[in-house]
Amino acid sequence: MERSKKPSWKMSGLRLSISLALVVFLMFMVDIRSMQKALQSISIGAVVFVILLCFVQMILAGFRWFLIGKMTGPFLNASSVFQINFGAMFSNQILPTSIGGDLIRIELSRQRGLSVGRATRTVVLDRTTGLVSLMVLLLATGFIMKELFPPTWPVFTLQLIAAAFVAGSFLIIYYGAVIEKRFSRLIYYNWLRQLFVEANLLGREGLTTGYAILISLIIHGIGALCLWYLALEIGIEVNYLTMLGILPIISLVQLVPVSIAGWGVREGTVVTLFTVLGVEPSLGLLVSLIWGGAIAISALLSGAIWFFGK
Repeated sequence: MERSKKPSWKMSGLRLSISLALVVFLMFMVDIRSMQKALQSISIGAVVFVILLCFVQMILAGFRWFLIGKMTGPFLNASSVFQINFGAMFSNQILPTSIGGDLIRIELSRQRGLSVGRATRTVVLDRTTGLVSLMVLLLATGFIMKELFPPTWPVFTLQLIAAAFVAGSFLIIYYGAVIEKRFSRLIYYNWLRQLFVEANLLGREGLTTGYAILISLIIHGIGALCLWYLALEIGIEVNYLTMLGILPIISLVQLVPVSIAGWGVREGTVVTLFTVLGVEPSLGLLVSLIWGGAIAISALLSGAIWFFGK
């Protein structure tokens, strides 16, 4: 048991070190006085508003998981799903990667009577829906990126990858059962075959799939709103569509499992993108730090709801 824990703690320590190193490096690279001056223009009410927006995102994420779970087979009741999701959102802020929150969802679902296989498939489908919506947003806002970013940036390549991912996902959602039947000999794992079948159940409920993707788009839209609102608060003149255009890149980069809850990686990405937009790096770093802090506080609120609701 001790042997299995040591690598995990070492990896967590490494990712924490990377997060701290990136944030400290960025702090040394920007104008701290400019950050302090801009910070004075942000009201407590604005910060509270962003925290509430982040918390709404977490509620919507729980609703999406519940919707997908109910439409694809036996699942938990709404109260259990939201409670478990709050615990997972809290875990995302203290575990090395957001995948840790997914493992929490699976384990807590198992404790509530759901099989591990079934719980894992609902989480995979939920995650996939979120990624599909992110790729759809990337495709929809591609024209914004082409105007904002230098010609050397691989915008077209990103869109091509996004289009392939969306097409492949919809193929599985709408024809998963057919694929499972025709290629059952090649699909050795029963869990994977069942995933194709359950994905197809989601596809048969056309409105449900639409609702799930719409919820995901709203979640991403709220994230862009947080960025936009904080930028306006410190005097950055930028429109909402621009923030909506860069959000998919920020979200995708945060998925790289090299830091704790995206800290450092998120800040570096925001600073880079804001610099491309002509914004002073110190202001981009300030926006990202406040945004990350708001996410962490809303996650703590989620953790309190989960803990006291057990």
